[in-house]
Amino acid sequence: MIKAKIENFKQKLRLSNEAKSVIWEIALFVVAFALMPVRFLFGTYPFGIALLSGTKKQAPFVFAGAMLSAIFLMENTPVYAVALIGQLGLRIASSFVKRSDYVKTELGQKQGVSIVQALFCESKELRVAVAALCTLGIGIYKVIVNGYIYYDIFALVFNVVLVSILTFCFCCLFDVENKKHLLIGVGALLFCVAYALSGKEIGGVDIVLFLSYAAVLYVSKSLDGIKSGALGVILGVAQGGVTSGALGICGLVAGFLWGLSPYLAVMCAFVLSMGYAISLMGYEAVVLLMPELLAASLIMYPLLKFEVLPRPKPLQKKEVKGIEAYKIETRSEEIKGKVSRLGTAYKDVAKMLKGLGEKTKIPDKRGYLDIALESCEAHCYSCPKHSICWERDIETTEKNINKMGRALFNNKEVKKEDVDEKFLHRCPNIDTVMEELNAKNKSILLGSVKNDKLEVCAQNYEGVSKTIEAIFKAENNITVDKALTDKAIKVAGACGLACDKLEVFGDVSKEIIATGVDVQRSKCTSEALRQEMEKGLGLSLNEAELFETDGYTTLKLKSKNNFKLEAEYQTYTVGEDGLNGDSFAMFTYGQKQYMVICDGMGSGRDAHLTSELCVELLEKMLSVSEDKGTVLSMLNSLIRAKNTECSSTVDLFELDLISGDGKLVKSGACPSFIKRGDNVFKLQSKTVPIGIMKSLDAEELAFTVSRGDICVMVSDGAVPSKQDTHWLKQYLIDYKGTDPHELSQGIMKEAKRKGLKDDTTVVCAVIK
Repeated sequence: MIKAKIENFKQKLRLSNEAKSVIWEIALFVVAFALMPVRFLFGTYPFGIALLSGTKKQAPFVFAGAMLSAIFLMENTPVYAVALIGQLGLRIASSFVKRSDYVKTELGQKQGVSIVQALFCESKELRVAVAALCTLGIGIYKVIVNGYIYYDIFALVFNVVLVSILTFCFCCLFDVENKKHLLIGVGALLFCVAYALSGKEIGGVDIVLFLSYAAVLYVSKSLDGIKSGALGVILGVAQGGVTSGALGICGLVAGFLWGLSPYLAVMCAFVLSMGYAISLMGYEAVVLLMPELLAASLIMYPLLKFEVLPRPKPLQKKEVKGIEAYKIETRSEEIKGKVSRLGTAYKDVAKMLKGLGEKTKIPDKRGYLDIALESCEAHCYSCPKHSICWERDIETTEKNINKMGRALFNNKEVKKEDVDEKFLHRCPNIDTVMEELNAKNKSILLGSVKNDKLEVCAQNYEGVSKTIEAIFKAENNITVDKALTDKAIKVAGACGLACDKLEVFGDVSKEIIATGVDVQRSKCTSEALRQEMEKGLGLSLNEAELFETDGYTTLKLKSKNNFKLEAEYQTYTVGEDGLNGDSFAMFTYGQKQYMVICDGMGSGRDAHLTSELCVELLEKMLSVSEDKGTVLSMLNSLIRAKNTECSSTVDLFELDLISGDGKLVKSGACPSFIKRGDNVFKLQSKTVPIGIMKSLDAEELAFTVSRGDICVMVSDGAVPSKQDTHWLKQYLIDYKGTDPHELSQGIMKEAKRKGLKDDTTVVCAVIK
């Protein structure tokens, strides 16, 4: 039904060739009008002139837009107006240079070409030459008027070279005979538009960043990761800052992952792009980039998944059958192999960065003493007082060299007052030695800063590698359950299901898939088949789903969840600014349901942003990988990399809705409680919050739930001392109800009565 509606919508969007031509010409008029007055480096205006020479039949529309812009929006109107008129005249004249007298219509036949058909159809070389000549004229005029200053001469050379390159790129876009270099022209045009509109906002939203990210996602679905990544870098360079890297990562990741899953491609592109930006900018990236990137991801995902947006013919994939289908399948395996190798590459880069970090560590005290001795010895051998220092009075020499080494170690700088007066007057090279020691130590300290950044980058690369490995491991773990498959085949045969193949997949969550189903020949309904499968296999199954593609029908039955989590939470803010340092989220992916409380250390804006970032990234990353250790390690490195020093606790509850296996992962979090009947169990760990230590400090507590169990999680506002939780345990023992809303309100009320001094969150969940 959805696909049919989408197809109807796409039919309505289809336009005739004439309408497309008119829209394209109007668009070029607007683009030329916008690009002509855009100032580039060294006071140059290259975009409009390059676009006018790069176009073919659309040249009159580009000329009109550029001329209007030069008249109304530019200061040196006469200069640029004359240049544009001269450029158009040269193009008309050059249209008849090396012109063929005929075009081929059929083999062996010739047909003449009219004058109109010959206009603006010159070769690339001529168009580039015309653009360079006009640019040269403008540059010479500026050089003469401004008095032959070097700045204008350099700007002239730069502008001629730049216009020639841009014209060539635009020729690649408008030469319909050669589609091999089309992407070069598209990239150049998008760069110019992005540069022209860079920094423009609508309602506080950076519209260029939003459109650039959306464009990269759009292109990544049809092109490989290298090309879409290159486009992202080009658009990012036009906007400056870390945007180039973020958009490049988006194109690279999405381009490689579209073949695996649209959701995976869009989500991983967003998470890794933001991770890169946050590692460089800290929380500023959340404010400057996240709204636009997140909005573009949410909007583009359904549009690309259901192919609502039409794709240009060069980006459209052809329908394939037979041997071509085999090639596509092989290509898919190649992509998977590349992604797998990408994970290995990230792991190798992480090892390399760690190795570089080891080389830039700050020396210990003994190391500084050795550095001082080496620097002194380098000057002592040629010194005329060598025999005095190293033969007659070695004790004074060694004593003062050690003093300089200790001064470097303790104060990070050597001064004259750090050595004895006697040695200071005796050594003729003391000033040079001290300067060298201070310079060496400055280099060591700079290396230490780089070392910290290298370690953070290494941890991020390692985390990405493990995430990719986890994705492939999860995919490879989808194995056939042979025993259940045999039973399912017998049940299907008894029910009269006619199909080509039937298999049961999965470990805990089972999936029964029948392919090549013959609906006409089958003698059972979907509901009857589901009931018989439940009896025969001992499973609880959801309603059957039927999918039809090109007359080929597939039936799927999936395990039904045996458990349900009903949760309520209460939160209390202490600060007057209204910003709560606690953040809570509850989400479900597949057969796993999660609850997480993150408590930013301290209060106010930093604590609020840190906890909110932790919850947001945990939700995004757990949708990709169930490897909670890797996800938390990446989060730990990101928190350590931000500008402000603010850590956060993590209290993560995971429930397998089919098996009933529960897990609590705690990093600096308060104890949690499980109430089963009249018994209350306390679950706690001795760990520190994330963002404090280089390596992750977290503990996982595993247990099995039963229907009727109540799980209670709190932040440290409710129990300021993690050891003093007796009142909360007693409250749960005395509580006889099963309403999570009532229980959470009661716990919060009791915590307030005891006096809250910190932001507080209480979560109560009932297993049903």
